Amino acid sequence: MNVKNHIKFVKSPKTPEHRATDTGEGANSVSGIAAGNRRGELPGQFFLTRGRMTMSRRPLVAFAACWAFGTSILSIWQGKAAAAVLLGAVLLLAAYAIASPGSRRVAALCAAALLAAAGERAFTDAQAASELDRLPGAADEAQAIVRGILAEPAAVDGDVATFEFEAAAISLPPEEEGETPIREKLLIRIYLQKEEEQRVAASWKRGDEAVVRGELRLPAEAGNFGGFDYRRYLDSLGIHWTLTVEGTDGASVLPSAPPWRLLPLRWADAWREKLGSLMDRLYDGTDRGYMKGLVLGIVDDLDPEQYADFSRLGLTHVLAISGLHVGVVVFILLQAGALLRLSRERSLELAIAALPFYMLLTGASPSAVRACLMAMLALYMARRNQLKDGLHLLAAAALVMMALQPRVVENVSFQLSFAVTAGLLLFVPTMDTMLSALVPWKAPRGALAVTFTATAVSFPVSVYYFHQFHLLSIPANLILVPFISFAIMPLGMASAALAGLWFPLGRMTADVASWGNRLTELAIEWTEGAGALQTYWPQAGLPWVLAAYGLMFATFIAVHRLYTYKQEAAELRRRAAAELDALRMPERLAGPEGEETVPLVNAAVHPMASPAARDARASRIPLPLLSVLWAAWLLWGVQPSFLDRNAKVMFLDVGQGDSILVRSGTGEFGLIDTGGTVSFGKKEAWRLRRDPYEVGKKTVVPLLKQRGVRSLDWLLLSHLDQDHIGGALAVLDAVRVRRLLFNGTIKRDKTTEELFRRAESLGIPMYSLHAGMSWTWDASTSLRVLYPASGDEGSGIPILEEQNDRSVVVLLTAYGRTFLLPGDLEAKGENNLLTQSGTEEVDVLKAGHHGSKSSSTEPWLRAWAPGEVVISAGRNNLYGHPHAVVLDRLFALGIPYYRTDKAGEIQYRILPNGEMFRRTMKNPVVETAD
Repeated sequence: MNVKNHIKFVKSPKTPEHRATDTGEGANSVSGIAAGNRRGELPGQFFLTRGRMTMSRRPLVAFAACWAFGTSILSIWQGKAAAAVLLGAVLLLAAYAIASPGSRRVAALCAAALLAAAGERAFTDAQAASELDRLPGAADEAQAIVRGILAEPAAVDGDVATFEFEAAAISLPPEEEGETPIREKLLIRIYLQKEEEQRVAASWKRGDEAVVRGELRLPAEAGNFGGFDYRRYLDSLGIHWTLTVEGTDGASVLPSAPPWRLLPLRWADAWREKLGSLMDRLYDGTDRGYMKGLVLGIVDDLDPEQYADFSRLGLTHVLAISGLHVGVVVFILLQAGALLRLSRERSLELAIAALPFYMLLTGASPSAVRACLMAMLALYMARRNQLKDGLHLLAAAALVMMALQPRVVENVSFQLSFAVTAGLLLFVPTMDTMLSALVPWKAPRGALAVTFTATAVSFPVSVYYFHQFHLLSIPANLILVPFISFAIMPLGMASAALAGLWFPLGRMTADVASWGNRLTELAIEWTEGAGALQTYWPQAGLPWVLAAYGLMFATFIAVHRLYTYKQEAAELRRRAAAELDALRMPERLAGPEGEETVPLVNAAVHPMASPAARDARASRIPLPLLSVLWAAWLLWGVQPSFLDRNAKVMFLDVGQGDSILVRSGTGEFGLIDTGGTVSFGKKEAWRLRRDPYEVGKKTVVPLLKQRGVRSLDWLLLSHLDQDHIGGALAVLDAVRVRRLLFNGTIKRDKTTEELFRRAESLGIPMYSLHAGMSWTWDASTSLRVLYPASGDEGSGIPILEEQNDRSVVVLLTAYGRTFLLPGDLEAKGENNLLTQSGTEEVDVLKAGHHGSKSSSTEPWLRAWAPGEVVISAGRNNLYGHPHAVVLDRLFALGIPYYRTDKAGEIQYRILPNGEMFRRTMKNPVVETAD
């Protein structure tokens, strides 16, 4: 029987639908639906065409991505490595062009973007190189006189005023040689001597001419592995040197007309200042700084504790001017245009014209620039009725920002802003589809999709930089962000606008906003009891972040294809059923020669007959495989202790103080001392800063997070001097401490009293240590207390003001390697210990009292015969530690030593077989006496 003839003579009504079926070209045909259905396509999708990779569908996105990579190369690699990476990227594009001839033009454009971006970045870096490095006489701590203009208004905080300065000329000693023309950006830091100098410094404006005399200094480098590198941060801003000035008398500032390029910013500064003053009048207490940050992007006056609360829950993004803020502004402007009876076109033009002013008014942060650029492009395209693709708008905004300022790619705000926005554009529709089975209501489902997507996309970058994630972050963002964005923020904007018309009306609106702020505070306070839900993540490398986004992309593609395939299959079945109904005939038909025939069922009734469905099924990544890869990625990020059996003893660089982090071979952590900032006398009220430097909060706690310290088995305070316990409060607040060990005395000062009260309120058991106590921590590590002697307490805990010779002396053993840690024990205490207990050779000895001449006596050093000595001291400290006498003594005895003030953190790693390795942050060369 001729199948061709049977198909040919099938009779069916020639409705439009069936005419399309016969030709195979219409959207209503089975094959047409399968091949032409794009309703499930990812927004901005440029990589999927019949299961193949292609950039031609979104060339601008591909171009921007390659430009970003080209700009970023010199942020990650240098020299030959950077050139090799760039060449490799170009060769990959060439290979892609060969494999996909239809995309050759786009591949060529992408290669051009790579080369142009890398070239621009290299040129920018060369232009930003310091000219001072090439001048004779320029040195760290050299006196200099610079002339130039203020690049920003002076920021006054307590007894310090800071501003960026564009130097045009400099005089270095000897001054008789005169000025040398330069182009150098400096950071000026003025230590104010009198309260009235605050008002003087606050009057200095952007663009003012000035002559400043002070001391040139190189910014501090990172002192600890993974610690904040202030020098690198300033280098990203084009600043290589700082100038330290004593009092405003060292700066002669002449108010003057600024250069034209700074004029718009100066106007914006004036308006920001006026609006900030208005907000100060409208709000009270912490609401002042909070509302100024929320509405105007002014975060300088934000209460540090309030910011810490927002940071803990991952809510700081609401304080950065972003798309939500710009969206509210655009809505207000369009509504104003409607009230003024402007046409749609004129209203859009009004909004476009106003956004640059809003961007400047809010400080022109990377997130604000990105949001305003995208909004302006979107409004312009809407004006031309060509608004189609948000991903193209994002790519265009990124290109503009990177072309104008290549180093912006290193800015965390830039990275988070663009990553989250791209994630929302790409993944929210798929996430919404995934949630449809669980949440049938559209509005809450959309909010959940946005929250989950934003959290997932920001998670790798946030953990990479900040090493923490609160498990309540998702519900907090889901509930508080809409409340703050759509209630508090508009009320804040309205209060400022209404106060400009009639202040009492603005104050009434501000009172409503303040009432809403109390609700926000209550919600945040409620999370305080959920400290166990705060997770800390050890430092992960850049490959871990890139792997996260690769897995995220693959997962969403797989899920998208799965749902698309299911939708197509359902549609195919429905269409096939309709065709079958149409093809069923009540009686047999006769063929051309009288042969009886029966209708032949259309071969495309099976869902897998669709080419699109077959492609989707064939190219779909197996979800079980993705689950395994995600588990491996999480394991990589968490870095569980069973993967690392090495013990570590880490002498942290905390300036003039002590802090030693110990990791056992089973991954448990203990901390000996916490460092502390020593202050002399009580400061006058005007000198107090909003967020003064505190070593526990700024150095020790970030390092604990960076190393994945989720809890401390013990916190040992060798004695109660400020430079050993000053950071303990911050540690107790941030990390779970299972036991507090101390020297069995009390010191009458505010820090000590508050510390013990906090430990008691947290339910931390406290133990007094004395000689003879020992503790086998685990199979790898043990501690033995050698000093002080027991029995000194009498009937109670003694009060002791001089604490050095009551320091707890601990002998720490890790896989057979020994570390003697004597706190600030001085000569008298050293002699007492030597007469009371035996000694042994140790591998590492920490010099007592930071290398003071009253410690580390010759009998002490001979008795312990250390393999090497670690001296914990601050750079240029006021005490002259370590003392030359001690260094000479070490040199005479042939004992190598390492100093935290020069080498930074000194870290020892001990393998299970007893092998020990040392590394230092700055200077691996052994120190010898001068």
